[in-house]
Amino acid sequence: MIADRFFSSFEEGDPVPLAGEVGTGPGRPATAKAGAGFTGRHALRYERPGRVRLFEVDLPAGEHTELSYVVFPEEGLSIALDVELDDGSTLAGTLDPKAFYPGQWNLVRRPVPAGRTVRAIVLSGGDATGWLDDVRIADRPPRQHDPVDWVRTTRGTHSSAEFSRGNTFPATAVPHGFNFWTPVTDASSTTWLYEYHRRNDAANRPRLEGFALSHQPSPWMGDRHTFHVVPAGDLAFGHEHETDRPYHYGVRFDSGTSVELAPADHATMFRFSFPGEAVVGFSCNRGNVRLDPKRGIVTGHTRVRSRLSVGARRMFVYGTFDRPGRRRGKALAFDTGTVELRIATSLISLKQARRNLGQEIPAGTAFEQVRDDAREAWQGLLGRVELDGATEDQLTTFYSGLYRLFLYPNSGHEDTPSGRRHASPVVRRWWPSTRKRTGAKVLDGPMSVNNGFWDTYRTCWPAYALLAPARCGELIEGFVQQYREGGWIARWSSPGYANLMTGTSSDVAFADAYLKGVRGFDVHAAYEAALKNATVPPPNRAVGRKGLRESIFLGYTPLSTHEGLSWALEACVNDFGIANLAEALGHRDDAKYFRRRALNYVHHFDDRVGFFQGRHRDGRWRWSPQEYGPTRWGFDYTETDGWNMAFSVPHDGKGLANLFGGRAGLESKLDTFFSTPETGRNTGSYGGIIHEMTEARDVRLGQYGHSNQPSHHIPFMYLHAGAPGKAQAVVREVLTRCYLGSEIGQGYPGDEDNGEMSAWYVFAALGLYPLAVGSPVYVLGAPLFPRATIRLENGNQVVITTSGTGMYVRRLRVNGEWHEQSWLAHDVLAAGATLEFTLGEEPSGWGGPPPSLTEGDAPPRPLTDLTGHSRPDLAALFDDTSRTQITFDTATPAIEYTVDGPPRPVEVYTLTPGSRGAPTAWVLEGSADGRHWETLDSRADETFRWQRQTRPFALATPAALPHYRLRVTAATGRRLSLAQWELLAGER
Repeated sequence: MIADRFFSSFEEGDPVPLAGEVGTGPGRPATAKAGAGFTGRHALRYERPGRVRLFEVDLPAGEHTELSYVVFPEEGLSIALDVELDDGSTLAGTLDPKAFYPGQWNLVRRPVPAGRTVRAIVLSGGDATGWLDDVRIADRPPRQHDPVDWVRTTRGTHSSAEFSRGNTFPATAVPHGFNFWTPVTDASSTTWLYEYHRRNDAANRPRLEGFALSHQPSPWMGDRHTFHVVPAGDLAFGHEHETDRPYHYGVRFDSGTSVELAPADHATMFRFSFPGEAVVGFSCNRGNVRLDPKRGIVTGHTRVRSRLSVGARRMFVYGTFDRPGRRRGKALAFDTGTVELRIATSLISLKQARRNLGQEIPAGTAFEQVRDDAREAWQGLLGRVELDGATEDQLTTFYSGLYRLFLYPNSGHEDTPSGRRHASPVVRRWWPSTRKRTGAKVLDGPMSVNNGFWDTYRTCWPAYALLAPARCGELIEGFVQQYREGGWIARWSSPGYANLMTGTSSDVAFADAYLKGVRGFDVHAAYEAALKNATVPPPNRAVGRKGLRESIFLGYTPLSTHEGLSWALEACVNDFGIANLAEALGHRDDAKYFRRRALNYVHHFDDRVGFFQGRHRDGRWRWSPQEYGPTRWGFDYTETDGWNMAFSVPHDGKGLANLFGGRAGLESKLDTFFSTPETGRNTGSYGGIIHEMTEARDVRLGQYGHSNQPSHHIPFMYLHAGAPGKAQAVVREVLTRCYLGSEIGQGYPGDEDNGEMSAWYVFAALGLYPLAVGSPVYVLGAPLFPRATIRLENGNQVVITTSGTGMYVRRLRVNGEWHEQSWLAHDVLAAGATLEFTLGEEPSGWGGPPPSLTEGDAPPRPLTDLTGHSRPDLAALFDDTSRTQITFDTATPAIEYTVDGPPRPVEVYTLTPGSRGAPTAWVLEGSADGRHWETLDSRADETFRWQRQTRPFALATPAALPHYRLRVTAATGRRLSLAQWELLAGER
């Protein structure tokens, strides 16, 4: 509870400032209402004020008194409010100008020493210009909360398409729930549903347009199946009259009406209180609403979907009030001021929606019971991590991050009389929908939806594996179901196969989970899905890996694939995960092949410029050294530039260092990266400024764009450079500066995609980070809190403590033993562990580099195709594309190949069948003279699961010979077709 001692928002009747000029506020804010203060219609304009007394006061300070204000810097960031105390002193400490975001409202809170008297509030601004509002001196006693009650669901909503501070909405739901319910400031939108400040009314008051059923994974993906509940009357309010918890949203409007909602999985419960008669309306932009006043029942369906809501069919709605009403247009009116509404949904049928309501919120259930059940579900997850010594802002940031992490992905299944079933978002065949039944095919089993794996593989899925492995397995099984039904796992499940972003990153995410002990899913089907992504050209652009028809043979992704460089580097990360999973499952040929394929990033490294860049199919680079610019956005890079892609080899840091000339070269490259300013103006192929550019600029950490996921691992690459102290310094600055603003709807430096930005904070604050996703290893940093306790699902605990001051790790004990490495195996944590960090003010020599694919000091050497020749009529077998094929007149041909130049040792060969007649048995032979042949490998009873699948086969002993012959001895048809035969050799 905050008790004001002094307050001015520069409105009529507020204390009048002694300096500055009261005006109408900033003209073009990126995320706020233009021409208004932060609250109210006015703010104080300051222009190069120097140091001036703003208000004369006489206020004794208590134990918990603080000065707070919001500031909107336009030019210059060295701006601060201070106080003059009765002895002429001022507040302790100084403000870091980098803590302010330019062109946005920023909240500042500073403690006032107890027992002193504040005589004046002073403005210090030097040459800065901008706006001030909501100057307050108040008593703010500390609060004690359970983890779930630190969460603010409005965090990240003070955003727009121009600048993201999260781009979230206040989703009220159960963990991984089927539905979200949210207040909306724009009921017509499927993108920015709730804008904390920007859509305020003419009096600068927040105003709702209703409460929406939502399934939005991201504003950029758009919402689907929206359905609105609209209480009658004026819906203006103040954020101070808002309750924004995961299990309970509530608001008291200026009119005196209040609305509360509490969620279940497929259902929710509303409680309305009106100063007069209750009137509650309903609307749906695409669908219908039917009212039964005598029974107080509302039914309907919604067909709302965004352009990227692929696979979304019809959703049914069934709701019932606690009493009958009277029809008033599309609303029901009641003789009382307080009514309750229970409402549920289904993707299967209206009957199933009614069943879902009865199962989850039966008639007679108290609102408090629904709220408390949801609270318990959240507390059970969030309470697995206990923090000691964290500030209130850190607690809000940390636990709000865990809420966002466990909000996604979402369940897409329902409990029916015949068991768990779902309306499939990935099966193409469908039936005409009716008023009561869906148009999707209804199938048995679980279904998981709403995940962009390019974002979430980096930190979300490793967090699930550590904090909630049973739930992680269930979620994976729901995505594996997509593979069973539609043949693929979505890259971006929204809910089906959305054509967006690069990489088939479920490959590495699910491999990582299995390697960390997650079970409860069909790992063999998950492996098949990953193998298909990595070895089969996709039938369309919405699934699989783009460019695979050529890149799998070239070793790089050519310019014919949009953003091909990003596709190539993501492929290496995913191949790393597949290799490790293949090893664990006993697929040794696959393991060897994919482990070497994970080194293919070297084929995109242009040592003339020292950066990764795109290549033409014939091997030429996109840019000459004179043309290349690493600060240019787009072209080869997804949502970033050459600098931020220069370190995208988290699985092989030593190999990357070797490309830069060694660990010292990598350290120097990183130093330059963090010291080269991002201007946000080099638009490249985008042709205009996109929000990620502006956000990367305003992070003000050189080129480092913590505002977007491709950069999130980069600080930790200092560990591979042998400079862990530099990693610790960058990570600590990000933790303390880039996640501020929870109380005013900010909190993130960019898009909080499905929990990934949050999971980064959670890991980094604990002193852990899953740098090499796809391996059961964490790198270590300096924890943010004096003590953190992780209660693992298996009953063990991980206790992380710090002693000393500063941001640098001086030494570490693990389970009482000195630990000198900057990494730790997952098994150590899973068994229960105590990590005791000693911190210092200066970097130390602690922390040996983490594991890497590459050992030694030589550049990485992936296997490469042997250059050679065969008969002219067989050229299609060696043309580095599976688009072409050779169909033989027989099922058992013999194909010879002669190496051009000195032979290199063949370690693996691959076969890619065509569209008919795949080989099932064969012999690979080698010869020194082309006449006498020796058997190098023989296979029988082999299968190719998919057409044009590239399968690898490892030789027991590498062979370096000038001649090779493939003799097929059996095939599936009368005639054999092959698209490619590839001999992959290492260096001599």
